[in-house]
Amino acid sequence: MKLFPTALLIALSPGIALANPPEHPICLPPAPRTVSPVQSSDFIDVRTDLLNGDRQRALQEAEAILDAHPGNAEASFMIGTLLLDYGKPDEALVCFRNSQAAWPGSTDVHAGLLEAYSESGDRRDRDIERAILRGYHSDGHHPSAAKTNGIVVERFHAGDKTIEAIEYFEPQGPDHVWYRFTVTNDKGVILGYYSFAADDADEAAYHQEHPDVVGSTLHRFALESFFGGTQATLGSIDGAPTYDDFRSRIVSVMQSESNTASVSAPAPGKNK
Repeated sequence: MKLFPTALLIALSPGIALANPPEHPICLPPAPRTVSPVQSSDFIDVRTDLLNGDRQRALQEAEAILDAHPGNAEASFMIGTLLLDYGKPDEALVCFRNSQAAWPGSTDVHAGLLEAYSESGDRRDRDIERAILRGYHSDGHHPSAAKTNGIVVERFHAGDKTIEAIEYFEPQGPDHVWYRFTVTNDKGVILGYYSFAADDADEAAYHQEHPDVVGSTLHRFALESFFGGTQATLGSIDGAPTYDDFRSRIVSVMQSESNTASVSAPAPGKNK
């Protein structure tokens, strides 16, 4: 079954945290009962509302489908995706796991699991999903994954701004961009982005300063910002930093620029 277009694999547009999150878990199905088979046409209104940006109505319609067809994988997937917009990753995980039972090899479901694990602070399972999606991208058996350049790892918040973290499968463009952190306001308008890039000039300078690293997997990553039509270099990170190192640097930048300590971070108790 073809899933509705999602923003999970290299987002076409950033998600917006919705104002009124659900008050109880949605994807825990009631006891099975006899119902008419679900039809693909049942999802037309949900897809239409998603394309029109009416996520609240889409969620209500997907809930109605799931209520009529307990455990339905596509409805669970849609609800899980919307719950991520609500900032409810733990509840989204229930939905994605329901979908995974029916679609164990779905690229979209694994992308949903990746974001939900990231935003719930479960680094171990986050990294498992990152590895699965990297495998799908290169194994020749997942055409939709092969066509993507990277994955959305998570979305986190700094005050009224949302930061969407994208990890590329391979360095992108002449600057060799490895990660991009796109910043949007509370209306979903892109304000700019930060990127970590290891271009040829920086690599040459790094190797000249540290000849012992030539031929290794160590790099110099320049932190660049692009806001208001202006590009600036904010520093660099040398060596073999992890995703969490890059994320921490962005959190530090956001905190210093906004003079706020409200940048969200994974729950430390779940870092495995």
